[in-house]
Amino acid sequence: MGHVLSKTNRLYWLGRYNERVYTTLSFMLDFYDEAIDGEPDYAAVCAALDIPNVYPDVEGFFRGFLFDADNPDSVACAADHMLGNGMVLRETISSTTLSYLQMAVNAIGLAKGSEAPAVALQWALDDIMAFRGSCDDHIADEAIRNILKAAVSVERISMYGRLRIRQEDIQRELRMLVYRMNRTHLPVDPQSHVVLTEALMEGGLPERRAIIEAVENLFIL
Repeated sequence: MGHVLSKTNRLYWLGRYNERVYTTLSFMLDFYDEAIDGEPDYAAVCAALDIPNVYPDVEGFFRGFLFDADNPDSVACAADHMLGNGMVLRETISSTTLSYLQMAVNAIGLAKGSEAPAVALQWALDDIMAFRGSCDDHIADEAIRNILKAAVSVERISMYGRLRIRQEDIQRELRMLVYRMNRTHLPVDPQSHVVLTEALMEGGLPERRAIIEAVENLFIL
């Protein structure tokens, strides 16, 4: 039983870290464009993500938040966790699928050493999308695919809520999460389940913090 639980946890966190890297990189590329034209409010980003603002300026924020692997809130740290879980799950997801995670991490490393990191960061995004397509091709077990995809939805809703991304996008992702949740066979927290299903039935969302808390606590692992 312990082995099964460990594998399930790793699948779940592989999905979450995979999406955390993807959504954060996508957001930061847009944020980087804003910095070219002005002085973006990086302190507000830290507050939205509930992370400490330890950065001296915008440049320090970009470099530290994206590339400092010793910073537990950084994209680089999330990418390392993503790859670490993938390596343990090599037999489950296949070596081919794992290779896309390695390429994404390599691309982030290339971006760190570049004066114009946007191109390499876009490669990382492309590699993550290729990883997801490879999961569909190489993982025969539908329950495993649904755990990964449900975890992606959990992280996406949480990140979208924190970053104030459009409500209709959160609503769409919530429908996908509930659909996948019923196919993972994972135990769920009853109170969180009620919050999410009622939000769908009523056609609207409660306060963003309530949604974030509900999705974060949805699965009992």
